[in-house]
Amino acid sequence: MRTRVSRRAMLYVPGSNPRMLEKSLVSPADSVSYDLEDSVAPSKKSEARKLIGELLDGERRPKGEVMVRINAVGTGNESADLDDALRTRHIQAIALPKTTDPEHIEWVVSRIQRLCPKDKQTGGSNAIRIIAMIENAIGMIRIEQIAQSGQGHLDALLFAAEDYCADVGLIRTENRLEMLYARSKLVTTAKAFGLQAIDLVCVNYKDPEALRIESEEGRRLGFDGKQAIHPDQIEIIHRAFAPSPADIEKALKIRDAFEKHDLAGRGAFELDEAMIDAPMQKQALRILAKAKAAGLV
Repeated sequence: MRTRVSRRAMLYVPGSNPRMLEKSLVSPADSVSYDLEDSVAPSKKSEARKLIGELLDGERRPKGEVMVRINAVGTGNESADLDDALRTRHIQAIALPKTTDPEHIEWVVSRIQRLCPKDKQTGGSNAIRIIAMIENAIGMIRIEQIAQSGQGHLDALLFAAEDYCADVGLIRTENRLEMLYARSKLVTTAKAFGLQAIDLVCVNYKDPEALRIESEEGRRLGFDGKQAIHPDQIEIIHRAFAPSPADIEKALKIRDAFEKHDLAGRGAFELDEAMIDAPMQKQALRILAKAKAAGLV
């Protein structure tokens, strides 16, 4: 099983807001995405690049993954965004909005290979990771080709709900059933190609119960984490996407019991009045991998 960073909460931080940039350095979020796209006015793009560059070349950095969300390919801002971000000391990942073609990913990889040190160019633990943001119908149609691109740098697929709904003409409802197909397709594709899946933003950021419901639903659907737009969302998201102590205890028991029975030449066996077999062991190992990535074991 491929080991990745934990991305339970992926927090967006507006790149043109010095106060929020400074606060991000103490954020508990698993991943902090410094935004050059939607939260930055067109007239502030250049200033935001400068502010993010200074922050990511400084002595301090967030404890979580350091990511920059650049502007989409074709906007005219993407080259300056990417080139500036890749030259910073602390950069670890690039979020690519409106990914609609594998060539978008390959373009990012080509810039990584040109601008980054050797250890960030290859598929090792220090390599620059790419998060492909699926935001429209054409991106969803081409999602399998996108998921196979990236030369080892592509690490996750992300569902951008608001743009997707606007593009497809979906009517947003509280139960989110209108997005079930798209979200499930993204999760299935991500897992088929060994990638993480990141779920939609809860726009009702002042409603903790709505966030809890959305987050737990996302985990049930197979997502590995969720986008956040406010620091107050992080704790609820982290809790929802982390295995509980009971989950971890059960997974450890299944793992240990499976190894014991396997040595004895037995396949399926009973444990705590439940039948355990290879699929159950696989689920247990996945839970333990998530717990390890989150620093829980």
